[in-house]
Amino acid sequence: MKQPATYQPIILALLATLILAGLFYLPYLWVRNRTIDDFAAQQTLLARQAADGLQTYFADYGRALDYLGRQPGVQQLDSGGRTLLEDFLAIHPDDIAGVQRQAADGRVLFAAPGGSAVADDNGFCEGLGSASAPAVSDVVHATAAEDRIFFAAPVRLHGRFDGCVAFTLPFARVAGRHLGTIPLLADSYVLLVNSAGDILHAPDPGLAGDHLDHLPGAVADVTALGARLRRGEPGLSVLGGDPLRAPASGTGRRYAVAIPVALPGGGAWSMVIVTPAAEVVGAMAGFRAQWLLVTGIAVCAVGLLSFLLSGAMTRRREEAHRRAAEEQLAGLLEFAPMGVLLTDADGLVIYANQEATAMAAAAGRSLLGGRPLVAMLEAACRQAAGEQIRRAAAGRAEPPLAVRLAGDGPPRQAMLTATPYRQDGGGQCIVVVRDVTAERAAEESRSRLAEAVDQVQEAVLIADRRGTIEYVNAALAAMTGYSREESIGQPVRMLLEKEQEAHFDQQIEELVNQGEVWRGRLVNRRRDGSLFMAATTVSPVRDSAGAITHFISVQRDITHEAEVETRMRQAQKMEAIGTLAGGIAHDFNNILGGIVGFTDMALLYAEPGSEVHGNLLHIRQGGRRAADLVQQILTFSRQSAAEKVPVLIAPIIRESLKLLRASLPATIAIDQQLTGADVRVLATPVQIQQIVMNLCANAFHAMREQGGTLTIRLAEADADADGGRLSLTVADTGQGIDHDLLDRIFTPFFTTKKPGEGTGMGLSVVHGIVTDLGGEISVQSEPGRGTTFVVLLPSTEARPGSTLVSSEGVLPTGREHILVIDDEKEIRDICRMMLGHLGYTVTTLGRPEEALGLLADARPRIDLVITDQTMPRLTGAELTAAIRRDFPGLPVILCTGYSDRLNYDLAREAGACDLLMKPVDLRGLGAAVRAALDMHAG
Repeated sequence: MKQPATYQPIILALLATLILAGLFYLPYLWVRNRTIDDFAAQQTLLARQAADGLQTYFADYGRALDYLGRQPGVQQLDSGGRTLLEDFLAIHPDDIAGVQRQAADGRVLFAAPGGSAVADDNGFCEGLGSASAPAVSDVVHATAAEDRIFFAAPVRLHGRFDGCVAFTLPFARVAGRHLGTIPLLADSYVLLVNSAGDILHAPDPGLAGDHLDHLPGAVADVTALGARLRRGEPGLSVLGGDPLRAPASGTGRRYAVAIPVALPGGGAWSMVIVTPAAEVVGAMAGFRAQWLLVTGIAVCAVGLLSFLLSGAMTRRREEAHRRAAEEQLAGLLEFAPMGVLLTDADGLVIYANQEATAMAAAAGRSLLGGRPLVAMLEAACRQAAGEQIRRAAAGRAEPPLAVRLAGDGPPRQAMLTATPYRQDGGGQCIVVVRDVTAERAAEESRSRLAEAVDQVQEAVLIADRRGTIEYVNAALAAMTGYSREESIGQPVRMLLEKEQEAHFDQQIEELVNQGEVWRGRLVNRRRDGSLFMAATTVSPVRDSAGAITHFISVQRDITHEAEVETRMRQAQKMEAIGTLAGGIAHDFNNILGGIVGFTDMALLYAEPGSEVHGNLLHIRQGGRRAADLVQQILTFSRQSAAEKVPVLIAPIIRESLKLLRASLPATIAIDQQLTGADVRVLATPVQIQQIVMNLCANAFHAMREQGGTLTIRLAEADADADGGRLSLTVADTGQGIDHDLLDRIFTPFFTTKKPGEGTGMGLSVVHGIVTDLGGEISVQSEPGRGTTFVVLLPSTEARPGSTLVSSEGVLPTGREHILVIDDEKEIRDICRMMLGHLGYTVTTLGRPEEALGLLADARPRIDLVITDQTMPRLTGAELTAAIRRDFPGLPVILCTGYSDRLNYDLAREAGACDLLMKPVDLRGLGAAVRAALDMHAG
């Protein structure tokens, strides 16, 4: 309170002094500015008179030039014209240094006096070709003569520009004659500058012809002056120093008055009168000294008076502030939301505020008239409270004491704090009694809530906005393996799988900033390194002001449910793929039927061993491979528990690598070492293909940045107690796997790939297939040196049980009449050709609803019907049933490219004697037809 009172008078005195000084300075400033304005007006008038003289000079000689330029003698430069020019020069020897006639290219044709020709190196005369009036040039530096300027008029001969007639003017003399009429103050001078910034006249003749930018004055002054002159603006400029002298010379401020000078031909010069500022305002020096003395005396008097007055006002304000503060403090004590009392050393009340009085009234006691304070407490607390008050009155600081307030209502708890207070040498005590009944009830409620949260089965975690864990319940400790002591104070990311950190941190940041609730699934890491998936809800926690301070995460382990969902999604995906594959299989196999059939027919007419024969064999082999590929896609998409059969591993590996090669970059080489080509294992082809594709996909991911070599080895391994085994090795030269991760790579959902690059299911699928086949899988890896997977599968001596039609021997033939029904023209055509080649009579039909009528009317009669299954308006199975009803003894062969509603048993039930799968080759078709006919004949 004292510090502001000390400085306030000084501040007020200074402020009054400054205001008075400003008021006294304003008249002086007005007089000074008026003096400068009058000086500028006077200098402008004088400069205007000199400029008028120059303009008159150029106007007079401009008319003379114009006259001379129109004289025929001057135009043709005959003797009369030469004499005229010489006579004009003789009349004006003081104003004109020479006269000359120049050609259109600038050459001097005539000059007077003789030998006075000045070369027009800047092409001034040539530039007058389009001019209609005389014009003035820049300064021309003449050798061994004073600097001159050209004043020239164009000469036109027969309407054509023929050069010019020019006066060479001794400009220093001419300018000095007109500028010398200007009365100047001491150390003042006049500059004449052209529009390009070249100096035409200066107090130092050596500066004539130099540019303004080369003056030694301050750069800022020279630049400002040059800018005004280029704009052609008249007026007063204030310069920091003399532009003709270096800044270090200390010449003081200068006033520069500029006047533009208009020239013939549209050009302009500028006249500048530079005067020292001291010469302009020097007359005011004595006036300024007297004025400053009077101002100083007045300022000191006002300052002293202001200091004394402000000091008295400050002391009065301090007294008022002190009284107001005492009243405010008394009011705060009286209305404080807790009991405040003043007691003597015996605990008798000297003062009690409203809250303390209300507490005593509720206890049925009164604190007036020197009553003891402990009377408002329950009897069990009075002795301890009285002792604490006596010790505090003796000067000892005591900790708060828990007490209970007396009264007939519900028990009320309070905290009593006694503080020593000394006044007038007597021992007194300030006692504060605070009712904490509601606080204790809230504490108990929070304690019950904490116990409930700690006992729920879901994992609960509370963290601050920085992601530091502040609370975990028992369920989270049991779920993760981290104790509470290990978790609290650690970052939340400690519990997350590494590949999720960036993704989850982003979600937390958005959550905290926007106040939204995040729900999703997280893959967490236990203390032992194992992973589990949790359904998680993250919610913001706000304080009483609405600001987000923490977030709470509730998690439930759903690892098992997630695995079930994954298998269901995989099954649905395979079902969708199967539906898509089935949709295209029928049409694709029809196309392949035409390719394979026509190729078989072409092979019959090609010479074995010829190039054409070889090419046709390749086409036929490609068609068969395409048909096998369609069947593989159908088999893979069904995902059914297909019957395991003895399969050769090597062909499946080769086929899988062909598919992979198209997707691998050129930086990855494939090394195949397949030696156990004849060894079989009991499996389905799809299972073997999944093993190869998943292992190779992992190898590709490890080498995709640096490239490398993918090695696939197939060989017979040493037999164990159960029999022979086959070894499949997939090795890469990629980045390798850390040793602490090797035990977890077969765990579902575990992956080291970034989010969106993998599901973590590939190796777990491989492990499941190998286990299902009774095999083993092992892995070896070194970081930076690559990874090797070794799969051991039990081999089998069994062979596939299906009977294949021999590709050698004589084709079966016949002479019967066969009806072929198919909605595809290519299939009808190839069947007619193949069966016709085998000796049969063939009738084809594209509309199945016409078949029954054709069978009834056919001559010769039909011996066998071959019909497609999938046709518009009538399926093959429906047509077969109708034929069986109307023509019981007629055999029917059903054909299909693909149908999920037809197999061999259903075909037999419909009345067909056989079922053929497209594409059908010549030998297969012939064998099936012959077998059906022979079976019917038998």
